[in-house]
Amino acid sequence: MKKNILKIGDDVLSEYGPAKITKIELCEKVGDKYGIEVNSVHTNLVDRIVVDLDNGHWNYGTQLDWIPY
Repeated sequence: MKKNILKIGDDVLSEYGPAKITKIELCEKVGDKYGIEVNSVHTNLVDRIVVDLDNGHWNYGTQLDWIPY
């Protein structure tokens, strides 16, 4: 089954290597850096999220890669 929800604790590949998501913010517009904190988000909204990672970095959702199942 294809993964369609991204949540806190998921393993991802970021621009800075493999990491776990520690915080997700859903933004009003694409490219915003701040939004409302959520625990999970549907993958069709990944272009509107900013995530904090356990490696001390943050990324826009479009900069992440994850196993889609």
